[in-house]
Amino acid sequence: MEKIIKLGDKKMGHSFENKLYEGKVTVMFDVYQHKYTWVEEEEDITSVTTALKIISKPALISWAANVAVDYMTEKIEPGMEYDEVELAGIFKGARQAHWQKKTDAGDVGTLLHKWIESYINGEQVSMPVNEQMKISIKRFLKWKKDHKVKFLSAEQVVFSKKHRFSGTIDFICSINNKMYIGDLKTSKGIYPEMMMQTAAYRLARQEEFPEEKYSGMLILRIGSNGTFEVAIIKDKTIFKQLAVNFLHALSLSNGLESIKNYRPSRNP
Repeated sequence: MEKIIKLGDKKMGHSFENKLYEGKVTVMFDVYQHKYTWVEEEEDITSVTTALKIISKPALISWAANVAVDYMTEKIEPGMEYDEVELAGIFKGARQAHWQKKTDAGDVGTLLHKWIESYINGEQVSMPVNEQMKISIKRFLKWKKDHKVKFLSAEQVVFSKKHRFSGTIDFICSINNKMYIGDLKTSKGIYPEMMMQTAAYRLARQEEFPEEKYSGMLILRIGSNGTFEVAIIKDKTIFKQLAVNFLHALSLSNGLESIKNYRPSRNP
């Protein structure tokens, strides 16, 4: 498998042109809008991440509520009096606290993702000064060395002509001469929709390259607080279930998109 240029073969403004299926299919990826387009058919393609947005994430709701409570606990002292303006300011800050915290963590996560992406692509990257980033990256490098991981490609755009969805695989690697579809996460944990995401990538990749034999999918979770976690999905039955569940999510997402602009009549 040849080395893949990040995000595509040819950059055109803020879009990347990707030649797939032996050059017979062209998929454009718009970086700013995170949108994929099948050029020959002049058709917008649903992305894997867009399809999975319909899945409820109750853990995020609880997290946001806890962040708001923590903010108010810090700002409001027992026995103190607050006027209307002061309380309004505290409540406004509480409502926005989760966005600020997410942004702060996202900054570190983005830098970590970029560092590892560059490393996988064979670029010369220096060890960061930030201690939390340094710990995470050292754990990543140790995992790579201990398991003799070989990265085969990075940022590979995939497209399923059969099911009409597209996405970008973070990396493909081999461990003990067995190939895996890999995804890199900087989240607080590993969730079912992430496993569905890797299954979707594998489904599309195997459609284009049926001769490639994959032993599973893996998720690398590199946290902003120095954590490092690897989750490997090897079970073929689970892969099939994840793929089927993703296709259900894709169908529902496309169905909702098709009626979003419909306005029912108000007259009997």
